[in-house]
Amino acid sequence: MTSNRRRKQKAQALGLNDAELQLCELLGQVIELLRWNQVLGYSNQYLLHEKLAVGADERHRVMRAAAQAVEQDGRLQDWGKRLLEVQETLRTIQAKMTGTAVQPAIGAAEAANGG
Repeated sequence: MTSNRRRKQKAQALGLNDAELQLCELLGQVIELLRWNQVLGYSNQYLLHEKLAVGADERHRVMRAAAQAVEQDGRLQDWGKRLLEVQETLRTIQAKMTGTAVQPAIGAAEAANGG
């Protein structure tokens, strides 16, 4: 785990603040995993359709089961929580710059839970 000081130094070297660096890192992880999900999805569709001759009803059943597994994946909840942290940091920075009170996030609980 990178220390707070090193993170701030890395962010400054890139011309970012800590929240912006976190957001960039998070987006990089999301994009990387989306790419691999596409590869896996296309390969599975090809195998089910072309090689195994699985019917449309069975493919839909498999897709529903896979979607339920994705909903239970802890990374999505982690990303939601990390995104809320970044948003809160950005709200705090904005409030300090404008001299206004920090407003609570709307729908924060739903976003953290992937909803």
